[in-house]
Order: sequence, then C-alpha cells, then structure tokens
Amino acid sequence: MKYLHSWVNHSENFVDPNTGTHTNTIEGLWETRIKRHIKAMRGMGIDRLGAYLDEYMRRSWIFPAKPTSGQFMAGVVVAILRIQ
Repeated sequence: MKYLHSWVNHSENFVDPNTGTHTNTIEGLWETRIKRHIKAMRGMGIDRLGAYLDEYMRRSWIFPAKPTSGQFMAGVVVAILRIQ
C-alpha cells in the first residue's frame, strides 16, 4: 500500500496552510473507535496493543465500517488474494 506521510507543526498551525494536512481524522478515529473498543475490553496490555492496531488497520482496509454479508465475503476474497 502507498502512504503519504504528512505532518503538522502545531506550534505554528493546526492545519497546514499549504497542504491542508491536519490531525483531526486520526484523533477522531482513535477516540471513537479504537479507544472505545479498548475500554470495552476493560483495558489491554501494552504487549497486545501493537497486534490489535495491526488487525484494526488491516480490517479497515478490507471491510467497510458495518459490512453486509456480501461485503464481508467480498472482503474475505480480497484479503485472500492479497496474501497470495
């Protein structure tokens, strides 16, 4: 997968005036999905956090937020094809 790594110097701006880069999306994702799931599990050992984040990212690349059964099966096929 190709990534564009951007950054924002918060001591100067919260949104980069040249690129429009900001951190709201990742901060919102962390707050609404990842952190909430960890709280529901009543915590998570630091040794498992990396594996959980890896799995979360892989699933988010393949499946939509609330997949139908057809979308789920299509995601499984895509995942299998990517492994090969």
